[in-house]
Amino acid sequence: MIADRRTFILDFTETTKVRMMTASYDFLGFVEGAWNPEDLVALPGTPWIIVSAMRSARHPGRLFKADRTRPSAVSELRWDAAPEQGQLGPDVFNPHGIAARQLAAGTFEMLVVDHGGGEAIDRLLLELRDEGPVVVEAERLVQPSGTSANAVAHMQDGGFVMTSMFDPGDTDTLLRFARGEKTGQVWRWSRSRGWNRFGELQMSGANGIAVSSDGRSVLVCEWAARRVWRLDEHGRPIASVGTDFLPDNLRWTTDGRLLLAGQLDRPERVFGCEARGERCPLAFKVVRLDPVSLEIEPLIAMDDASATATGFGGATGALMVDELIWVGSFTGMRIGVFGPVST
Repeated sequence: MIADRRTFILDFTETTKVRMMTASYDFLGFVEGAWNPEDLVALPGTPWIIVSAMRSARHPGRLFKADRTRPSAVSELRWDAAPEQGQLGPDVFNPHGIAARQLAAGTFEMLVVDHGGGEAIDRLLLELRDEGPVVVEAERLVQPSGTSANAVAHMQDGGFVMTSMFDPGDTDTLLRFARGEKTGQVWRWSRSRGWNRFGELQMSGANGIAVSSDGRSVLVCEWAARRVWRLDEHGRPIASVGTDFLPDNLRWTTDGRLLLAGQLDRPERVFGCEARGERCPLAFKVVRLDPVSLEIEPLIAMDDASATATGFGGATGALMVDELIWVGSFTGMRIGVFGPVST
Protein backbone atom coordinates (compact mmCIF):
# COMPACT_ATOMS: atom_id res chain seq x y z
CA MET A 1 0.00 0.00 0.00
CA ILE A 2 1.23 3.50 -0.78
CA ALA A 3 0.04 4.66 2.64
CA ASP A 4 2.94 2.64 4.09
CA ARG A 5 6.06 3.97 2.36
CA ARG A 6 8.17 1.11 3.75
CA THR A 7 6.49 -1.33 1.34
CA PHE A 8 7.76 0.66 -1.62
CA ILE A 9 11.28 1.11 -0.30
CA LEU A 10 11.61 -2.66 0.06
CA ASP A 11 10.67 -3.08 -3.60
CA PHE A 12 13.55 -0.97 -4.97
CA THR A 13 17.28 -1.28 -4.51
CA GLU A 14 19.63 1.33 -3.16
CA THR A 15 21.34 1.29 -6.58
CA THR A 16 18.14 2.55 -8.20
CA LYS A 17 17.81 5.38 -5.71
CA VAL A 18 21.46 6.42 -6.07
CA ARG A 19 20.97 6.92 -9.82
CA MET A 20 18.52 9.73 -9.14
CA MET A 21 19.77 13.29 -9.50
CA THR A 22 19.90 15.47 -6.37
CA ALA A 23 16.37 15.52 -4.93
CA SER A 24 14.47 15.75 -1.65
CA TYR A 25 12.03 12.95 -2.60
CA ASP A 26 12.80 9.26 -3.16
CA PHE A 27 11.21 7.05 -5.79
CA LEU A 28 8.97 4.55 -3.96
CA GLY A 29 6.90 2.72 -6.54
CA PHE A 30 3.78 2.90 -8.67
CA VAL A 31 0.03 3.17 -8.82
CA GLU A 32 -0.71 0.70 -11.59
CA GLY A 33 -3.23 0.59 -14.41
CA ALA A 34 -3.41 4.05 -16.01
CA TRP A 35 -1.75 4.41 -19.41
CA ASN A 36 -0.37 7.80 -20.44
CA PRO A 37 -1.56 9.40 -17.14
CA GLU A 38 -1.01 12.96 -18.33
CA ASP A 39 -2.84 14.84 -15.55
CA LEU A 40 -4.14 14.16 -12.04
CA VAL A 41 -6.57 16.07 -9.81
CA ALA A 42 -8.07 15.42 -6.38
CA LEU A 43 -11.81 15.72 -5.69
CA PRO A 44 -11.89 18.13 -2.72
CA GLY A 45 -12.89 16.61 0.61
CA THR A 46 -12.81 13.03 -0.68
CA PRO A 47 -10.18 10.28 -0.98
CA TRP A 48 -10.68 10.19 -4.75
CA ILE A 49 -8.16 11.21 -7.39
CA ILE A 50 -9.10 11.46 -11.06
CA VAL A 51 -6.51 10.55 -13.71
CA SER A 52 -6.59 11.65 -17.34
CA ALA A 53 -5.27 8.88 -19.62
CA MET A 54 -4.48 10.21 -23.07
CA ARG A 55 -5.36 8.22 -26.17
CA SER A 56 -2.47 6.61 -28.05
CA ALA A 57 -1.96 4.19 -30.91
CA ARG A 58 -2.18 1.35 -28.39
CA HIS A 59 -4.85 2.57 -25.96
CA PRO A 60 -8.11 4.56 -26.00
CA GLY A 61 -8.57 7.79 -24.06
CA ARG A 62 -10.07 7.26 -20.62
CA LEU A 63 -10.65 8.84 -17.21
CA PHE A 64 -9.65 6.73 -14.22
CA LYS A 65 -10.25 7.05 -10.50
CA ALA A 66 -7.93 6.11 -7.62
CA ASP A 67 -8.71 5.88 -3.92
CA ARG A 68 -5.81 7.38 -1.96
CA THR A 69 -6.64 5.09 0.99
CA ARG A 70 -6.33 1.96 -1.22
CA PRO A 71 -4.06 3.15 -4.03
CA SER A 72 -2.53 -0.05 -5.39
CA ALA A 73 -4.29 0.43 -8.75
CA VAL A 74 -6.81 2.59 -10.59
CA SER A 75 -10.22 1.75 -12.04
CA GLU A 76 -12.13 3.33 -14.88
CA LEU A 77 -14.43 6.23 -14.03
CA ARG A 78 -18.01 5.15 -14.78
CA TRP A 79 -20.45 7.24 -16.81
CA ASP A 80 -24.23 7.01 -16.41
CA ALA A 81 -26.07 6.02 -19.59
CA ALA A 82 -27.24 9.51 -20.64
CA PRO A 83 -23.87 11.34 -20.54
CA GLU A 84 -22.10 8.32 -21.99
CA GLN A 85 -24.45 8.35 -24.98
CA GLY A 86 -23.71 12.06 -25.38
CA GLN A 87 -20.03 11.36 -26.03
CA LEU A 88 -18.83 11.28 -29.61
CA GLY A 89 -17.85 7.70 -28.85
CA PRO A 90 -15.58 5.89 -26.38
CA ASP A 91 -12.95 5.37 -29.08
CA VAL A 92 -13.02 9.08 -29.99
CA PHE A 93 -12.71 10.48 -26.45
CA ASN A 94 -9.18 11.85 -25.96
CA PRO A 95 -8.70 13.59 -22.58
CA HIS A 96 -5.73 15.78 -21.73
CA GLY A 97 -5.67 18.43 -18.96
CA ILE A 98 -8.34 18.27 -16.23
CA ALA A 99 -9.66 20.40 -13.36
CA ALA A 100 -12.22 19.82 -10.61
CA ARG A 101 -14.17 21.89 -8.11
CA GLN A 102 -16.81 21.05 -5.50
CA LEU A 103 -20.33 22.33 -6.14
CA ALA A 104 -22.07 20.83 -3.09
CA ALA A 105 -21.64 17.90 -0.72
CA GLY A 106 -20.96 14.88 -2.91
CA THR A 107 -21.23 16.84 -6.18
CA PHE A 108 -18.36 18.10 -8.35
CA GLU A 109 -17.81 19.81 -11.68
CA MET A 110 -14.94 18.53 -13.75
CA LEU A 111 -13.43 20.17 -16.83
CA VAL A 112 -11.70 17.96 -19.39
CA VAL A 113 -9.62 19.06 -22.36
CA ASP A 114 -10.85 16.71 -25.10
CA HIS A 115 -9.04 16.41 -28.45
CA GLY A 116 -11.37 13.69 -29.73
CA GLY A 117 -13.50 14.56 -32.74
CA GLY A 118 -12.35 18.18 -32.75
CA GLU A 119 -11.13 20.47 -29.98
CA ALA A 120 -13.51 20.94 -27.02
CA ILE A 121 -13.77 21.30 -23.26
CA ASP A 122 -16.08 18.76 -21.63
CA ARG A 123 -17.93 19.96 -18.53
CA LEU A 124 -18.80 16.90 -16.45
CA LEU A 125 -21.00 16.68 -13.38
CA LEU A 126 -19.80 14.00 -10.94
CA GLU A 127 -21.73 12.49 -8.04
CA LEU A 128 -20.29 10.44 -5.20
CA ARG A 129 -21.85 7.00 -4.86
CA ASP A 130 -20.92 3.85 -2.96
CA GLU A 131 -18.50 2.89 -5.74
CA GLY A 132 -16.97 6.39 -5.84
CA PRO A 133 -17.47 9.26 -8.30
CA VAL A 134 -19.71 8.73 -11.34
CA VAL A 135 -20.32 11.04 -14.34
CA VAL A 136 -24.04 11.92 -14.32
CA GLU A 137 -24.14 14.85 -16.79
CA ALA A 138 -21.90 16.09 -19.60
CA GLU A 139 -21.73 19.19 -21.80
CA ARG A 140 -19.34 19.68 -24.72
CA LEU A 141 -18.05 23.22 -25.35
CA VAL A 142 -16.41 23.48 -28.77
CA GLN A 143 -13.27 25.64 -28.72
CA PRO A 144 -12.58 28.63 -30.98
CA SER A 145 -11.12 27.88 -34.39
CA GLY A 146 -7.32 27.71 -34.46
CA THR A 147 -6.94 26.55 -30.85
CA SER A 148 -5.70 23.30 -29.32
CA ALA A 149 -6.16 23.21 -25.56
CA ASN A 150 -3.66 21.78 -23.13
CA ALA A 151 -4.81 22.71 -19.62
CA VAL A 152 -7.85 24.27 -17.97
CA ALA A 153 -8.67 25.88 -14.59
CA HIS A 154 -11.83 27.20 -12.93
CA MET A 155 -12.49 30.90 -12.40
CA GLN A 156 -14.54 32.31 -9.53
CA ASP A 157 -17.46 33.30 -11.78
CA GLY A 158 -18.13 29.68 -12.70
CA GLY A 159 -16.28 29.97 -16.00
CA PHE A 160 -12.73 28.87 -16.73
CA VAL A 161 -9.45 29.71 -18.42
CA MET A 162 -7.79 27.46 -20.96
CA THR A 163 -4.35 27.38 -22.52
CA SER A 164 -4.20 26.94 -26.28
CA MET A 165 -0.81 25.38 -26.99
CA PHE A 166 -0.80 25.86 -30.77
CA ASP A 167 -2.94 26.23 -33.88
CA PRO A 168 -3.74 22.68 -35.10
CA GLY A 169 -3.77 23.96 -38.67
CA ASP A 170 -0.16 25.19 -38.46
CA THR A 171 2.16 22.67 -40.13
CA ASP A 172 5.25 24.39 -38.69
CA THR A 173 4.37 23.96 -35.00
CA LEU A 174 7.31 21.67 -34.21
CA LEU A 175 9.75 24.11 -35.79
CA ARG A 176 8.18 27.00 -33.89
CA PHE A 177 8.56 25.08 -30.61
CA ALA A 178 12.22 24.41 -31.41
CA ARG A 179 12.80 28.13 -32.00
CA GLY A 180 10.71 29.26 -29.01
CA GLU A 181 8.37 31.17 -31.32
CA LYS A 182 4.87 32.20 -30.24
CA THR A 183 2.24 29.55 -30.95
CA GLY A 184 -0.68 30.10 -28.55
CA GLN A 185 -2.18 31.94 -25.60
CA VAL A 186 -4.79 31.82 -22.83
CA TRP A 187 -8.54 31.91 -23.50
CA ARG A 188 -11.44 32.50 -21.10
CA TRP A 189 -14.95 31.06 -21.22
CA SER A 190 -18.01 32.26 -19.32
CA ARG A 191 -21.67 31.33 -19.63
CA SER A 192 -22.66 34.93 -20.41
CA ARG A 193 -19.88 35.85 -22.87
CA GLY A 194 -18.69 32.56 -24.31
CA TRP A 195 -15.08 32.47 -25.54
CA ASN A 196 -12.72 35.46 -25.37
CA ARG A 197 -8.96 35.89 -25.40
CA PHE A 198 -7.58 36.32 -21.89
CA GLY A 199 -5.11 39.16 -22.27
CA GLU A 200 -2.73 39.63 -25.18
CA LEU A 201 0.30 37.60 -24.08
CA GLN A 202 1.42 35.18 -26.78
CA MET A 203 3.44 32.13 -25.71
CA SER A 204 5.50 29.33 -27.21
CA GLY A 205 3.50 26.29 -26.20
CA ALA A 206 1.07 27.64 -23.55
CA ASN A 207 0.72 24.67 -21.22
CA GLY A 208 -0.18 24.30 -17.52
CA ILE A 209 -2.49 26.82 -15.86
CA ALA A 210 -3.68 27.53 -12.30
CA VAL A 211 -5.89 30.23 -10.75
CA SER A 212 -5.33 31.59 -7.23
CA SER A 213 -8.08 31.14 -4.63
CA ASP A 214 -8.95 34.86 -4.74
CA GLY A 215 -9.07 34.86 -8.55
CA ARG A 216 -6.55 37.69 -8.83
CA SER A 217 -3.63 35.70 -10.20
CA VAL A 218 -3.34 33.22 -13.04
CA LEU A 219 -0.15 31.16 -13.34
CA VAL A 220 0.69 29.89 -16.83
CA CYS A 221 3.53 27.73 -18.16
CA GLU A 222 5.20 28.68 -21.43
CA TRP A 223 6.44 25.19 -22.17
CA ALA A 224 8.74 25.53 -25.20
CA ALA A 225 10.30 28.77 -23.91
CA ARG A 226 10.90 27.28 -20.41
CA ARG A 227 9.13 30.07 -18.54
CA VAL A 228 6.31 30.45 -15.97
CA TRP A 229 4.17 33.61 -16.01
CA ARG A 230 2.02 35.25 -13.35
CA LEU A 231 -0.88 37.18 -14.89
CA ASP A 232 -3.46 39.40 -13.20
CA GLU A 233 -7.22 38.80 -13.32
CA HIS A 234 -7.38 40.49 -16.74
CA GLY A 235 -4.59 38.44 -18.28
CA ARG A 236 -1.90 41.12 -18.05
CA PRO A 237 1.62 39.80 -17.30
CA ILE A 238 2.94 40.79 -13.86
CA ALA A 239 6.06 38.68 -13.46
CA SER A 240 7.80 35.60 -14.87
CA VAL A 241 10.57 33.17 -14.07
CA GLY A 242 12.71 30.94 -16.28
CA THR A 243 13.13 27.21 -15.68
CA ASP A 244 15.79 24.70 -16.73
CA PHE A 245 13.13 22.23 -17.92
CA LEU A 246 9.98 22.28 -20.06
CA PRO A 247 7.30 23.37 -17.54
CA ASP A 248 4.11 21.35 -17.97
CA ASN A 249 1.19 21.02 -15.52
CA LEU A 250 0.59 23.04 -12.34
CA ARG A 251 -1.30 21.79 -9.28
CA TRP A 252 -2.05 23.60 -5.98
CA THR A 253 -0.90 22.19 -2.64
CA THR A 254 -2.72 22.70 0.66
CA ASP A 255 -0.18 25.32 1.79
CA GLY A 256 -0.94 27.61 -1.17
CA ARG A 257 2.05 26.71 -3.30
CA LEU A 258 2.18 24.85 -6.61
CA LEU A 259 3.72 21.61 -7.79
CA LEU A 260 5.17 21.88 -11.28
CA ALA A 261 6.50 18.99 -13.37
CA GLY A 262 8.18 18.96 -16.75
CA GLN A 263 10.62 17.30 -19.10
CA LEU A 264 14.40 17.71 -19.38
CA ASP A 265 14.89 17.78 -23.13
CA ARG A 266 14.25 19.86 -26.23
CA PRO A 267 10.61 20.56 -27.07
CA GLU A 268 10.85 19.19 -30.61
CA ARG A 269 12.12 15.85 -29.23
CA VAL A 270 9.36 15.54 -26.62
CA PHE A 271 6.31 16.76 -28.55
CA GLY A 272 4.76 13.97 -30.62
CA CYS A 273 7.57 11.46 -30.01
CA GLU A 274 5.22 8.48 -29.59
CA ALA A 275 3.17 9.38 -32.66
CA ARG A 276 6.39 9.48 -34.68
CA GLY A 277 7.35 6.03 -33.41
CA GLU A 278 10.38 7.37 -31.56
CA ARG A 279 11.61 6.59 -28.07
CA CYS A 280 10.36 9.42 -25.87
CA PRO A 281 12.83 11.31 -23.65
CA LEU A 282 12.24 10.32 -20.02
CA ALA A 283 14.34 12.72 -17.90
CA PHE A 284 12.20 15.09 -15.82
CA LYS A 285 11.90 17.40 -12.83
CA VAL A 286 9.26 18.21 -10.22
CA VAL A 287 9.56 21.48 -8.31
CA ARG A 288 7.57 23.53 -5.83
CA LEU A 289 6.68 27.04 -6.99
CA ASP A 290 5.79 30.05 -4.85
CA PRO A 291 2.91 31.74 -6.73
CA VAL A 292 3.87 35.27 -5.61
CA SER A 293 7.67 35.37 -5.59
CA LEU A 294 7.92 32.65 -8.28
CA GLU A 295 10.75 31.11 -6.26
CA ILE A 296 11.42 27.51 -7.33
CA GLU A 297 12.35 24.69 -4.93
CA PRO A 298 13.59 21.42 -6.55
CA LEU A 299 11.89 18.28 -5.23
CA ILE A 300 12.42 15.43 -7.71
CA ALA A 301 14.87 15.04 -10.56
CA MET A 302 15.61 12.02 -12.74
CA ASP A 303 17.99 11.82 -15.65
CA ASP A 304 17.21 9.55 -18.59
CA ALA A 305 19.24 6.63 -17.24
CA SER A 306 17.55 6.59 -13.83
CA ALA A 307 14.10 7.01 -15.39
CA THR A 308 14.80 4.06 -17.68
CA ALA A 309 16.06 1.97 -14.76
CA THR A 310 12.97 2.62 -12.63
CA GLY A 311 10.54 2.27 -15.53
CA PHE A 312 9.06 5.73 -15.08
CA GLY A 313 9.72 9.05 -16.81
CA GLY A 314 8.36 11.77 -19.06
CA ALA A 315 6.62 13.53 -16.17
CA THR A 316 3.83 15.96 -17.03
CA GLY A 317 2.18 16.73 -13.68
CA ALA A 318 2.48 16.16 -9.95
CA LEU A 319 -0.11 15.97 -7.16
CA MET A 320 0.51 16.05 -3.41
CA VAL A 321 -1.23 13.03 -1.85
CA ASP A 322 -0.80 13.30 1.91
CA GLU A 323 3.01 13.38 2.36
CA LEU A 324 3.66 11.66 -0.97
CA ILE A 325 3.84 13.05 -4.49
CA TRP A 326 2.08 11.22 -7.31
CA VAL A 327 3.59 12.02 -10.70
CA GLY A 328 1.82 11.65 -14.05
CA SER A 329 3.42 11.03 -17.44
CA PHE A 330 2.58 11.38 -21.12
CA THR A 331 4.06 7.94 -21.72
CA GLY A 332 4.06 4.63 -19.87
CA MET A 333 1.48 2.56 -18.02
CA ARG A 334 1.50 3.84 -14.43
CA ILE A 335 1.77 6.73 -11.99
CA GLY A 336 5.06 7.26 -10.18
CA VAL A 337 5.03 7.66 -6.40
CA PHE A 338 7.67 9.60 -4.47
CA GLY A 339 8.15 10.17 -0.74
CA PRO A 340 10.30 12.51 1.38
CA VAL A 341 13.93 11.47 1.66
CA SER A 342 14.53 9.55 4.89
CA THR A 343 16.82 11.24 7.41
